[in-house]
Amino acid sequence: MRKVWELKEGVINRDIDDYCGGNRILATLLANRGINTREKIKSFMTPLKASLISPDVFSDMTKTVERIEKAIKNNENITIWGDFDADGITSTALLYLTLKEIGAAVDYYIPNRETESHGLNSKALLPLISKKKSKLIITVDCGISNALEIKLAKSLGADIIITDHHEAPEILPEAFAIINPKAANSLKDGISLEEIQSLNYLAGVGVAFKLACALLDKFNLREFVNDILPLAAIGTIGDVVELLEENRTIVSMGLELISSGKNSSIQKLLKSAGIEDIQKITSENIAFYIVPRINAAGRLKGAQSALRLFITEDEQEKDTLIKELNDLNTMRQALCDEIFNEAKKLYEANKQMYKKAIILYNENWHIGIIGIVASKLVEEYNKPTLLLTSDTNNSDIIRCSCRSIEGINIHSILSEFKDLFIGFGGHKMAAGLSFDKNILSMEDFRKKIYSAIDEATQDFDFNTIKKYAEAQINPEDLTFENIEMISKLEPFGTANPQPVFVMNDLTLMQYKMMGQNSNHLKMFLSKGSNTNIEAVKWNMPDFNLPVNSNLDILFIPKENIFNDNKSIQLMVEDIHSDFLKENNTFEVKFLDHRNKKNILLSVLDFIQNTKKQTAIFAQNINYIKQASENITDKIFSENEIPENKEQLMFFEAPSNAEIFSEILHKTDAKIVHLMNFNSSEVSIENFISKLSGMLKYALTNMAGQFDINRISKALSVDSDTVDCALSLFEDIGMINIEKISSKEYKISELNPIELSKIKSDDLYVELKDRIDKINNFKDFYINSSVEEIKETLCR
Repeated sequence: MRKVWELKEGVINRDIDDYCGGNRILATLLANRGINTREKIKSFMTPLKASLISPDVFSDMTKTVERIEKAIKNNENITIWGDFDADGITSTALLYLTLKEIGAAVDYYIPNRETESHGLNSKALLPLISKKKSKLIITVDCGISNALEIKLAKSLGADIIITDHHEAPEILPEAFAIINPKAANSLKDGISLEEIQSLNYLAGVGVAFKLACALLDKFNLREFVNDILPLAAIGTIGDVVELLEENRTIVSMGLELISSGKNSSIQKLLKSAGIEDIQKITSENIAFYIVPRINAAGRLKGAQSALRLFITEDEQEKDTLIKELNDLNTMRQALCDEIFNEAKKLYEANKQMYKKAIILYNENWHIGIIGIVASKLVEEYNKPTLLLTSDTNNSDIIRCSCRSIEGINIHSILSEFKDLFIGFGGHKMAAGLSFDKNILSMEDFRKKIYSAIDEATQDFDFNTIKKYAEAQINPEDLTFENIEMISKLEPFGTANPQPVFVMNDLTLMQYKMMGQNSNHLKMFLSKGSNTNIEAVKWNMPDFNLPVNSNLDILFIPKENIFNDNKSIQLMVEDIHSDFLKENNTFEVKFLDHRNKKNILLSVLDFIQNTKKQTAIFAQNINYIKQASENITDKIFSENEIPENKEQLMFFEAPSNAEIFSEILHKTDAKIVHLMNFNSSEVSIENFISKLSGMLKYALTNMAGQFDINRISKALSVDSDTVDCALSLFEDIGMINIEKISSKEYKISELNPIELSKIKSDDLYVELKDRIDKINNFKDFYINSSVEEIKETLCR
């Protein structure tokens, strides 16, 4: 997939220049966002000081407040009808707490994603009116498309108040009141175009917040707004609406309150997600750690546990609910991975059928997960994706989640067939639908939808992805002052994205793989006199760029704090380089000697006589020295890989697949010999014992100094595994260690510690995982065919 970078082209005018005082980066960011007048700049840069639009701008707000006031006076039962995503859950919680605060008799109903769909449904509506005697039903984040259900409720004597933000149909439901900025005549005459646009950006929770503010004004309880603003912020972020104007103010105020300690439920949930610095919560924290946990409940079990967390006052119940949400989120991640892998295999087996769109069905896929998986497949293949599964209660009903890419309006394409669907809704990038397979067969569905997508994308380039950057900058622009300036544009989100920049003509000085699965890349780059630019690229296990290559990067600059040391780290989004091999394939001849016995002397003799430039990979070289000292200059380990060799010999397996692949790339050898002179497993107990002995020797004989690369070589593991063990030893108080350089360490203390205490530390699990991975790769190297090795390591 070709990724093209485009710079945004905002124009810096005098108002911007005057405000920014010569700061080119801030001026560019404001210009790119169209924040180009003094009034817009002041409002955008000081969202906490902005005034919220009065709820009275809604045409039906006065009659809505009066109807709720009447319900309270008459002790009528009020039911809030919500939705099962983060926007719907926070909307329900926010309005529930507000109605409780003003003295209403209030309950709530949230549909179950597995058995019901978004919005009102008659099956659940009837018992609410007949058994629970709900005289007033208020919808949040739904209702505008439920004309039939609302007509039914009205015939049974219940009033419906709609609060929603979705696109409204031409003919509106016959509700008692409609509060939806996108509905015809819902806003009073005389408000400005800017205010109309701002209100149209609102999420469902933003509209519910407007009603809550109107109620709190009426009952003189305005200070309660601070109790519900954190929920409004979370729902707004969770619904991925534009974080501009009113939304920007709501989110900024909510985040400020969360950061100051407001709402113990949110505080506890943040801490349970591993966020330690609660005093500076960002929209990114909410989007990545809080919203998925809320959504996990609605996707897998029903939204009750997430909703209860936000409305209960029982601290013990909060702890129980948070554990449940975390468990559900873990389950959601596992299910997502499982379904993603199944869908990917299904697509790969049939990809000739799906050149322009992916349409896959599995009756066992979870309805609450397929939307997330569809998004992941879109990211992987850059094609509109429709995933289908059977309804839990009725196997004749097929339910579908659709996700699209920029430039292809999936909602518009699908709307051509809406008469064939039982349910249908969404927007240009995402949609959901259901149909009866007895009326519309799966095969007909595939043919119709694929044909429509094919027709709509005749000239569409699926092989190119555009990525947008704010500006091209240089190393001297990477200052803490500029990063602080960028942070003033927070909260980031839709229409105000986290700023991404381009830096060209860098040189790759060195790199290493990180993470438990060695699938994250850390690079050290240079440009001109700047020789220590640190960059990280997540999820890039197949990096194949030689050291000293030139490259350009697309990145987000971040402040990084480690061990109280502050530095600037570049979070890389994409890499361009003439040296980067697109398909990472090799024209290499593999010769297999792994099962040959007693060949060491013959191999050594061959090496001494060959005219080809040869490199030998071997960690433990004692057995080689015993046979011959003449070839030790050709031997290398994982930390000293040579370049440009004609012939490569593996005397043993490296620590993992990534290092194997790196060796192949750097040496660029056309002949590779696979051998097996050292197949012994690494025992974790033996590893710990040997490492302890080496540290003791260093303390006694080397003034505590040692080279981590030499230790990793002697123990036949990678240096990251040794580093993990040293962190473990330090964590339990076994050693006192100091890092002198990238590979030189010094210990000043070594205490005897029982193995049981070592095993009880959290880092022991990571160390064991690393060693298990080394042993697993050794087993793979020894027992796999040459074709399997080539396919796995050279793809």
